[in-house]
Amino acid sequence: MGVFASGSIKRAVTGALVVVSAACAARPIKVETAAIVIPDTASRPVLRMRRPAPARNFWTAMVNLDPEYPQTHPATVDERRFADALKMAMAGEADNAELLLDSLRRQTTDPLVQSSSRILLTAMLQYQNKWRDLGELAIPRTSQLDSLDGDLAGVEFWASAFKGVADRRIVFPAEPVVLRLTLSAAATPVIPIHINGKPKLFWLDTGSSMSIIASDVALECGIEPLVSDTLEVATTTGRVQARPAAIMRLDLGGISITSSTAMIVSSELMQVRIADPAVAAATRKIDGIIGFDIISRLDVQIDYINATVRLAKPARKPADALRRNLFWVGTPIVRLIGPGGIPVHLGLDTGAQETYVTERMLGKIPVRTFLGERQQVGGFAGTKTFRGRFVRNLRLALGDRNFLFQKLLIFAPAAASVVNLDGVLGSDIGRSGVVRIDATNGTFNVEAAARRR
Repeated sequence: MGVFASGSIKRAVTGALVVVSAACAARPIKVETAAIVIPDTASRPVLRMRRPAPARNFWTAMVNLDPEYPQTHPATVDERRFADALKMAMAGEADNAELLLDSLRRQTTDPLVQSSSRILLTAMLQYQNKWRDLGELAIPRTSQLDSLDGDLAGVEFWASAFKGVADRRIVFPAEPVVLRLTLSAAATPVIPIHINGKPKLFWLDTGSSMSIIASDVALECGIEPLVSDTLEVATTTGRVQARPAAIMRLDLGGISITSSTAMIVSSELMQVRIADPAVAAATRKIDGIIGFDIISRLDVQIDYINATVRLAKPARKPADALRRNLFWVGTPIVRLIGPGGIPVHLGLDTGAQETYVTERMLGKIPVRTFLGERQQVGGFAGTKTFRGRFVRNLRLALGDRNFLFQKLLIFAPAAASVVNLDGVLGSDIGRSGVVRIDATNGTFNVEAAARRR
């Protein structure tokens, strides 16, 4: 249920649900439960990736995260340079990608290369917390960018507000920190933290590109907006107003984070509404959210079985492009492998109650669907009733394990930066074990867990 980043600062990758036309006379099946995600224990070989299917053109290959396309297909010099920058971004080489994209967007005469370079450059600068550079980025006013002007203006607004904030600093203790894990009403991970010395409970939400504070918590902890203006932020269930802020000190156990940028959202909206007839209008308050801006700087292990979260200083390992499956390209993206070795790219959102897929994914992998209807836990803007197609069964591989996905909602195509997502990977992927998020080395995995005595 997180707030998602795109080539601009924020955009929900959640589209409108695919609505079945009136021509479909079939009666929808009432779906009583959320999506089901479990390890596939059948004795089958683990699905392995092959090269992506041949793309129709260069840009189809790029949105499929296939930067190797120009090696075997015709492409212009500037397109090849863009593919190289995308490859650097996927390899975690944000500085190198930034330099190439900045040069490319200044020099190219190809408007599509220019606009795509501008979007991906914004994502790289945001990821590196380079707000001053982002604020100084000139926005070319061309017809090709008309549809992006609103988002780009939003980027300038946030960058302008944050450019005076001191560089964020993270101090790690000698040993990893272990925190108690609880689950929110949406079954998403929650940990105890201290904000300017005051104890609070914050979500761990990779789907939010920046950390978020409820307005009453901000007031209590002495955190004031940096500017009086607000910016509208899109979430899964609606749009909310947010104000930029800076947290003087955030403590995650023994890990101390100073001068961290954040968003203040009205406490009236920072709650989860429960879509359960037995709990009429029930709500649960959210103190705040630890977003991917901080999670990406940590080595995170979320142990759902033993109710602990282990946080450590990441140790950079030798580059292994073949094992990297977690990428930042405007939003965190996990690569899973489908039948036939087809790569599937899902936005990583630990703040989402469940995994869903898009029609775009259905174009890659043939699956059986059914017409259904159900409610799910909502977010900042309440709950929603969903009526549309559901996937019956889908087998995908993550690392060295196969997983079985059942009763997945099908949403309209999602977008994130220059990439088209095949869906969103929610917190349900890890509830049977230990989730490992190591953005420094580009790895996301779910391991089996044994209950400790």
